[in-house]
Amino acid sequence: MEPVDELPKNVHDRLDYLEFMLRFRGWVSRSDLMERFGLGEAAATRDIRLYRSLAPNNLVLNQSSKKYEILDEGFHPLFDLRVQTALSKLRGSKICDALGMSDSGGFLCPQRLVLPDIDALATITRAISIGAEIKTVYRSVKNGQSDKRLVPHALFDNGVHWYMRAFDLDKKQFRAYALTRICSVDIDHQAKESPDLKLKDFQWSRMVSLELIPHPNRKNVPHPETIEHDFKMKGGMLNLMVRAAVAGYWLHHWNVDCTEDHRLEGYDYQLWLQNHQTLYDVESRGIAPGLSTYDQD
Repeated sequence: MEPVDELPKNVHDRLDYLEFMLRFRGWVSRSDLMERFGLGEAAATRDIRLYRSLAPNNLVLNQSSKKYEILDEGFHPLFDLRVQTALSKLRGSKICDALGMSDSGGFLCPQRLVLPDIDALATITRAISIGAEIKTVYRSVKNGQSDKRLVPHALFDNGVHWYMRAFDLDKKQFRAYALTRICSVDIDHQAKESPDLKLKDFQWSRMVSLELIPHPNRKNVPHPETIEHDFKMKGGMLNLMVRAAVAGYWLHHWNVDCTEDHRLEGYDYQLWLQNHQTLYDVESRGIAPGLSTYDQD
């Protein structure tokens, strides 16, 4: 029998859905395929028969309920499924309905407080794709409203805001700008395109190693082995490689104590940046927990 990656896409997608429901609900029936893909009974039966031929140890027909139930001991997924993809599927209303989770509120996650304007976002991504300059009216928390000439080259998310990484043509420096603080933005088609400008953004191209360990303060973390298990640490440490330009943003989002003497107290700080020296000359370090430059500006 042909491997799943050689199946026609429509068949591949239906069997993928079938396996997802089997794996996450524990059973599947012809009606699942019929309702989701608008199939007739005969076509749904053929799909289930095909799946059973590819993975006979994954499911068994319950004669009384006429549902195909998962065989826990023999189950081996045919389709590669990353946990990020699974979580994304679980956020969808149709999947929640099919799993019977809608009555309990489904799969809840924090609501985004702000989202960028779609037209502004589209303008910025077009500018990035061709290396174009943009003219924008931007609001800064510290400096208020101003006109800027920028050349954006990347986007990133800090968990609250979406940012663009861009070169400020007037100040001659690379900075991060929150998309929701843009009042207006237009591509300057008269300006010279700069497709290679991003190669000069040292903070973006530089990668830094972050060694995260359970916070040494036992008031913060009475049982460090829980944190080790929680974050799947190896040898008591979680090592990550991130871009210098975003390191501070993400350390802030993760509530990582970045002080040299791990002095931050409170339940929020369950992780400590063991190699704090890695943030030397990192532009975004000023927003990392314990290293704020707010009072210095």
